[in-house]
Amino acid sequence: MKPEAIQLLSNAGLFGPVVIVPVILQEEFGASTDLIGFIAGAFAAMAFISSYLFGRASDVHGRRRILLLGLVLSAFATLAQAASLVWGGLVFFSLMRVLLGFCGGIFPAALLAYAYDAKGKMGKFSAWGAAGWGVGNLSVGLFGTFYEAAYLYCAAIMFASYAIALKLPFTKEVSMEVPFFPVDLIKKNAPVYSAMLIRHTGANMIWVTYPLFLASIGADPTWIGIIYAVNAFGQFFVMNVLDSYDPALLVAVGLGSSAATFFTFGLVDSYWQIVPAQLLLATAWGCLYVGSLRYVMDRNKEKATVSGLLSSTMSISGILGPVIGGVAVAAYGFQGTIGIATVMSIVALAIFLYDLAKSGELYRMRVRSGSQT
Repeated sequence: MKPEAIQLLSNAGLFGPVVIVPVILQEEFGASTDLIGFIAGAFAAMAFISSYLFGRASDVHGRRRILLLGLVLSAFATLAQAASLVWGGLVFFSLMRVLLGFCGGIFPAALLAYAYDAKGKMGKFSAWGAAGWGVGNLSVGLFGTFYEAAYLYCAAIMFASYAIALKLPFTKEVSMEVPFFPVDLIKKNAPVYSAMLIRHTGANMIWVTYPLFLASIGADPTWIGIIYAVNAFGQFFVMNVLDSYDPALLVAVGLGSSAATFFTFGLVDSYWQIVPAQLLLATAWGCLYVGSLRYVMDRNKEKATVSGLLSSTMSISGILGPVIGGVAVAAYGFQGTIGIATVMSIVALAIFLYDLAKSGELYRMRVRSGSQT
């Protein structure tokens, strides 16, 4: 259970503050929605760089050193984020947020590759990451406006995950040759990378100001944390049952149900009405993420590189989505942004199915994955 514990704790410590960052930027520092979007985009840009560089590095140089480096740097960066609330202003807080994005992108690919080599059950392993999101979102939300204490709590969690990682046995370390820019791997897995890029860009247009949207329909900080936790814990249960299904089928279901989820967001006018939509969101993301992860890892020996490229694709979405979303909210409001995200998920599904049909894989999809049954 050591890899699962690291997955749980690192996700709780790294992503728990997602529920308070937009609120801090707006209420404590007076940031506009487009500036909030720019900062979120810069965070994702750094995660993109580190995911790409260190995903490949863990295949070339080994998982252990990359995993440990990423965890300890993330812990210290979280401490620095807490310090920026006490002694800094908007600029210092923003710089520390960007630094945390870089540090947080170092270790996930190495951890995923380690777990795949050890057990191969990506759905069950990913579920612990979702649980970490839930624990982090819920517990950080319970701190209310005690933001410094919330960040110190998250830093302690990150240090705990580092301590556990020190005791992991790395008995299957294999160094392999991977090009610095692996064009062939990108082309081979393009159907998933392109679908994820489009869908997740639309999703991040919503997430960048999602806490503000929830506040606008009556949710206080505690309820915002609860709403986020419903999604995360829902993912935990969904992901645990997905390992036996065809990865391409899971991606298709995830894209279609993402469009349905975003559409329902536009229908709510009170915070309690969003809870059922969060459960649908949990199913959508659980299918899309586990399906995408298994799609690329089952087909390639460069496990950390291809999963790092998937994380980088998500980070590109995290760059484009918040920047576009911050501007879109200012221009069209929350409802307009939600509508754009809905259409983008539909487009992503159409492109993914077209790519599968062109390769012939669409006609070979099965409800159950042959490798698991």
